Amino acid sequence: MAAPHHYDFVVAGSGGGGLVAAITARMRGLSVLLLEKEALLGGSSAISGGIVWIPDNPVMKREGQRDSVAEAMRYVENFTQDNGHVSPPTRRRAFLEAGPRMVTLLEDCGMQFEYCAEYADYYAHLPGGHQSGRSLQGALFDLNDLGPWKARFRINPSALPVRTSEGRHLFLMKRTLKGAETATRLATRVAKEKVRGTKVVGSGGSLIGRLLQIAIERGVDIRVDAPLTDFVIEDGRVAGVQTVLDGAPAEVRAGHGVLVAAGGFARNAQMRARYQPQPSSVDWTKANPGDTGEAIERMEALGAELACMDQAWWIPTSIPPGIGPVHNVADISKPFGILVDAAGNRFANESASYMEIGHAIYARNATASTMPAWYVMDARHRSHYPWFRTPPGMTPSEWTESGWMKQGRTIEELALACGIDPAGLQATVARFNGFCKTGVDLDYHRGENAYARYFADPTVKPNGNLGPIEKAPFQAIPIWPGDGGTAGGVIADPAARVLRADGTAIDGLYATGNCTAPVYGPHYTGAGCSIGASFVGGYLAAMDAADRAQGAAE
Repeated sequence: MAAPHHYDFVVAGSGGGGLVAAITARMRGLSVLLLEKEALLGGSSAISGGIVWIPDNPVMKREGQRDSVAEAMRYVENFTQDNGHVSPPTRRRAFLEAGPRMVTLLEDCGMQFEYCAEYADYYAHLPGGHQSGRSLQGALFDLNDLGPWKARFRINPSALPVRTSEGRHLFLMKRTLKGAETATRLATRVAKEKVRGTKVVGSGGSLIGRLLQIAIERGVDIRVDAPLTDFVIEDGRVAGVQTVLDGAPAEVRAGHGVLVAAGGFARNAQMRARYQPQPSSVDWTKANPGDTGEAIERMEALGAELACMDQAWWIPTSIPPGIGPVHNVADISKPFGILVDAAGNRFANESASYMEIGHAIYARNATASTMPAWYVMDARHRSHYPWFRTPPGMTPSEWTESGWMKQGRTIEELALACGIDPAGLQATVARFNGFCKTGVDLDYHRGENAYARYFADPTVKPNGNLGPIEKAPFQAIPIWPGDGGTAGGVIADPAARVLRADGTAIDGLYATGNCTAPVYGPHYTGAGCSIGASFVGGYLAAMDAADRAQGAAE
């Protein structure tokens, strides 16, 4: 093997947390090598919704929104009372306090954040919750600005020049004036792209694309096809990594630390079978293909303690023929549909946090024989709303001809087609239809909080999340507990240092993102909770490494 390469700081993983760490370290004067094991950069963040949950951030303050770390701490305490060992108050506070500083640093580097107005915290009704939300998104970004790196960037195949915050209105393109205006605006952007030859993206593409551009401009040394094959240990300290550079095995020394930001294990069937609730499948996830968990196993081999390995960022998911898994958060929140189990019973608030619905699917549908859950709807759902990005009123014939989407002239006929108990479904639909008349869901309180109303149809009264199931033909789509990635891994301290079971830190080793146990516990606090925590963890790791480098120099 050739002589070792030397850098101050080495980052494994090119998603949001890794890029933020690399940029932060460069801003602090460290030399940085960023390694990506795949041929494409961006990780799962690049193909995500691209939202970042950062309480008390300066962007929302500029929009006139009030917030504070104290209020945010009050909010996250609603979910983390049983999570003290994994994420004690000191870790949560460190993340909440660092978030605004991180946003300021990135904006100073050229990052363009926008406030996601009205994207309420998912439990805004709880103490400390924020009714208008604490979430940010990236401004639309032309991937051509990446120059030759565009060919190395992971682009969502269904990417559109649309902000995530505009998506809620697109779902109402046939129902509201704002929805129609948004659809027209999108069509105009697409037409301009064809004329100008641009490749404008929103969501994860815009967020991570601009971060990549900043990292390149700041002089981060970025390598693809460069997996983390092992750690270099010297005097009990992580002193570097073994990897592949330019197609050859290489040793890289890291003078002031190694950060693992390599994602989770959503694409590793063996690890999912070992740790996750069953049934599970790598075919249900939207995580990037490189999300295979080796980095977690290598950190465990060094003595790192693992936690929350049974968790994922669960999202109700359907798998339309020829399309692959798609997330259906907005779809199932709309009126004229309910989520039921094999007995025909509802078991969750269809407008709740998607992670909460995933937990509910596993709690109710705990065996292969009762999977999947079913989203049952009347004819108005398909007529009024898209299903993911399939326009309203345009159901592909393949959906029904393949048997994927079930149909029935009556509720009983639909139930039999799905293998659902007919009497149970008929009783559930009758009860639900009664709730639609009063506007009050006595069973699950659907449509009663600000987050639920974010995806509601305001033209449906008296509750924009409730619409009766009474117009044939009736249809049903199988729903699986898919995910955007797993949500368990090593335990990290407030500086993102990886911890052993005895609470001591593994010197020289940091971790952030889906390879770590979640900061706020097995709950989704608000839009972009996982990406926000990954960003801040990367920032904290880089700041700690830079502080240590400065201390050593002095």
